Amino acid sequence: MLKEKLAALNLMNMNAQQKHSLLRMAVSIAIGLGLATALILLTSDKPMESLRYYFTAPLQNASYFSYWVQKTIPLIFTGTAVCIMFSANQFNLGLEGSFLFGGLVAAVINIYVTPFNPALGIPLSLIAGALVGSLITFIPALLDRLFNASIMVTSLMMNYICLWFSTYLLFSHLKDPRSSKNSYNWAEKDPIMVLKFGKGNQQLTIYFSILIALLVVVLAWFFLYRTKTGYKLRTVGVNHNFARYVGINAVSIAIVVQLIGGAIGGIGGACEIMSNYINYSWVDLTGFGWDGVTIAIFAKNNPKNVPLAAIFIAFLRTGAMVMSYKTNIQNDLTSVIEGVVILFLLAEKFLSKTYRKMIVKETEENRRLEAELQKKEAN
Repeated sequence: MLKEKLAALNLMNMNAQQKHSLLRMAVSIAIGLGLATALILLTSDKPMESLRYYFTAPLQNASYFSYWVQKTIPLIFTGTAVCIMFSANQFNLGLEGSFLFGGLVAAVINIYVTPFNPALGIPLSLIAGALVGSLITFIPALLDRLFNASIMVTSLMMNYICLWFSTYLLFSHLKDPRSSKNSYNWAEKDPIMVLKFGKGNQQLTIYFSILIALLVVVLAWFFLYRTKTGYKLRTVGVNHNFARYVGINAVSIAIVVQLIGGAIGGIGGACEIMSNYINYSWVDLTGFGWDGVTIAIFAKNNPKNVPLAAIFIAFLRTGAMVMSYKTNIQNDLTSVIEGVVILFLLAEKFLSKTYRKMIVKETEENRRLEAELQKKEAN
């Protein structure tokens, strides 16, 4: 019996850091939500109604629920992509460009290659989105390898190159002359990756892209934690010099991981454009690439945590949107909450005393059980 308790306690000690991480996450979120509540109470003319919308809107009707799911999907894609790149300590910020160009090539394929033929257009768009997305993140990686150029700077600049080039293509080749800034349509009425049921507030939208997003999460987790390449990738992320010392080709790992991250971003962009639009009209960066960094921080760079983080952030954003529409409170409130939570998560000394107390308590209990076991064996 004592041996079993000791083995269980050793397992607990191994996971002490994880338990502390969960505690920090819970406390950080509680502080953020507490701040949101305080701000709403101070600024709203109808504070109780505003709080009800903010915390329960996605569950009030089918339309809001569908909007919640819609906002969750791109966060899963970009969050997973960033998790993979950050796990190898590669700070490539080119996901904005990958996501944007993934949507652009999906639009081109559905307009010119497979017009009004979604059965062929969807798979081709996903493949093309993955290829062009990986190319966008590969260019900064290559510049870093050949010329030692700062990957953060070059990847940021790639985003704006992608934006202005895609805008040029839209207005010079894709734009429908009958519209001000929209391309030709590739569907009659509804986006090609959705099914809609009901009307008005009870209209429920089924997004097929959620299945693709969850599949990407599963494959990413399996790749990181169940393959040799994934282990090498995480080793490079933990200690680059040690990885080189044991014979891991850190340069190849860095390039591969950025190709994978860009491909996921491109697929996400293709899914986004085919799930929510019937024509192409993006003339600004979507912001989902930056959101991927937020999701990765919440998920602790582990893909299996990405869906939960994306669901949470999308829930708050949906509530803020509905609250803003119903009570005239700015929905930027959610950005404040996200910033506060991330601030506490990145603060290394936040709850550090609690962590030390947890370690001391478990160590003392471990020693007590070991002493009892030795005494029992001696007798």
